[in-house]
Amino acid sequence: MEENEDNCIWCGQEFTIGEDGNELGFCMECSKNPAFPYDLDAYYRDYDEGKVVFKGFDTLGRGILEPYRKTRKGGGIDG
Repeated sequence: MEENEDNCIWCGQEFTIGEDGNELGFCMECSKNPAFPYDLDAYYRDYDEGKVVFKGFDTLGRGILEPYRKTRKGGGIDG
């Protein structure tokens, strides 16, 4: 595995960071899947606006993505 490649923390597939994945540890295939439980676009907007101060592979493990968890129409948590 090259230096800018890693495995998706969701599916385990190898991906290139920034090309077919992101610096949060998810490949594009997972993060663009409608069943993916987090709204990464909202996370990145808040990060760009300085509302979130950390971005890295352990973002999920730190619980930072929990406020960005998508909810179902009925109000339950998707997951």
